[in-house]
Amino acid sequence: MDPAQIAPEDVFPLGGKTAAFQLLDVRAPVEVQNSAIPGALSLPILGDEERAAVGTCYHEHGNAAAVALGVELTAPHREARVESWREAVAASERPTAFACWRGGQRSGIATQWLGDLNVSRVQGGTKALRRFLMTSLASQVAQSDMLVISGLTGCGKTDLLHELEEVVPQDVLALDLEGLANHRGSAFGGFPAGQPSQQTFENELAATVHLAAPRKTLIEDEARFVGRVEVPEYIYTKAQLSPVIILQASQAERVARIIREYVFEPTELYSRAAVRQDLELSLNKLAKRLGGMRLAECLEALAFADHEERWLSVEAHAPWVDGLLLHYYDKFYDRAMTRSTRPIAFQGCAEEVCAWFAAENGY
Repeated sequence: MDPAQIAPEDVFPLGGKTAAFQLLDVRAPVEVQNSAIPGALSLPILGDEERAAVGTCYHEHGNAAAVALGVELTAPHREARVESWREAVAASERPTAFACWRGGQRSGIATQWLGDLNVSRVQGGTKALRRFLMTSLASQVAQSDMLVISGLTGCGKTDLLHELEEVVPQDVLALDLEGLANHRGSAFGGFPAGQPSQQTFENELAATVHLAAPRKTLIEDEARFVGRVEVPEYIYTKAQLSPVIILQASQAERVARIIREYVFEPTELYSRAAVRQDLELSLNKLAKRLGGMRLAECLEALAFADHEERWLSVEAHAPWVDGLLLHYYDKFYDRAMTRSTRPIAFQGCAEEVCAWFAAENGY
């Protein structure tokens, strides 16, 4: 191997907690949007339109002509791009490696432009990095014990997920699929920033597990899709066969948590009208499952809460949230648990679960 090149496993050491190299991704923005590498800085050598032109030239006239066109197109921006790379290298305490799609011309040209600066490039590029991470993900999931946190909607499963990781932090990974997917996994679960692409979600998931190399993985009881991104089949299947913790919470606690997450917190960022509109859209997505009468009741209760003096009141929103839980989410959960054959490891409130988990793991 060329001394200036490093392998994917050098970038992401198994169980290393963090990447060993700072990655500078010189692919075009559209490529990064489709499949971002975790932690990498996007500092492209070619913009989207420049890349498209070079690609067309390659197919029509060959590699030499495409390289010449790339040099021509980047000439006006070369100095600025080199400066941005130099600044990134200087700002990092870790060594720096450049990556393009296949670890060839773009990352090679970038390192040449930097002259004698001590940087590396990733052999095989981001394509090899993704292949390495996805292979490791499948292996680590197969080797790690899994414990699934289940419970009714609004009982606080995500909060418990991270609380349990703190109880025995050394070799336990709280794998927050909803956090990685930027979605709460329900009709109301979207965030304004939107979701990552499928490949970006998988890359983040794989790097998280690979760098943790956990003995035990904690995971929420999720559907196969979290929003529009799909959980890898082998993770979903293992979760369906693994022991579960049933988290319990009172109806009042669940209602209050739902209102806080879906009404109060969004209202800190957006207008009341925008939040109400988003809630109405989400409720209407459930029209077939709720039925016309119950949907109308929920919408009427939400409309009543839409008043300056009532909007930030739990009591004002409780009727429609309570009805939504009772007539939709709880029925859906009960049906799923009736069909489940997974062993129940423990059930109780969050405090009881944490105490049990600590005792089970010798803490």
